Amino acid sequence: MKTRRTQAERRQQSEQGLLVAAAEVILEHGYNGATFDRISERAGYSRGLVTLRFGSKDGLVAAMIEFLGSRLEEAYADRLKEARTGRQKLVDFVDVFVLRLEDDRLANAYFVLLAGALGNVLPQSHYFLEQHEAVKLRLAAFVREGMEDGTIMPGIDPVVAATALGCFQLGLAMQHLLDPQMSVGDMRQFVRIFAGRH
Repeated sequence: MKTRRTQAERRQQSEQGLLVAAAEVILEHGYNGATFDRISERAGYSRGLVTLRFGSKDGLVAAMIEFLGSRLEEAYADRLKEARTGRQKLVDFVDVFVLRLEDDRLANAYFVLLAGALGNVLPQSHYFLEQHEAVKLRLAAFVREGMEDGTIMPGIDPVVAATALGCFQLGLAMQHLLDPQMSVGDMRQFVRIFAGRH
């Protein structure tokens, strides 16, 4: 006998379906082409539900950053709980990011949105800046931890190091969008060799 889903379960399923559909539409049609009509058609829900969920393009961008960020955060949490040193946390953080570019097609929607927001000089750019600042602070904390535990050489400015790693990640993501056939595995190997872990 099939158990009937609760209203909360149905709401969660529709929410997930809308977010996945929105990411897929963004990947296929870009920022400007991510219309509520396309999202509702892809998700199989009414346009009214899409409008209710996102409200506006601003709401869509905010929801997508939260959705895609939470997916990435889950992957980080699993990997980072095993890391013992600041350097290992730093390498694992970048490694998980690179893996997600290759293994999670939806993760690329974030960078399509970012490119659209920046290229069109849209006010939604502040959402991305907030996200990137949070990542920079986290990476800087790993650098500090590595300097304290002796796995990262002292004298490095943690914020500069974190910014440089963030730029590497951003550049890699954009290059992967331009050339999906590029070897992401080679990039992973580069980071591990550069950090002294083979």
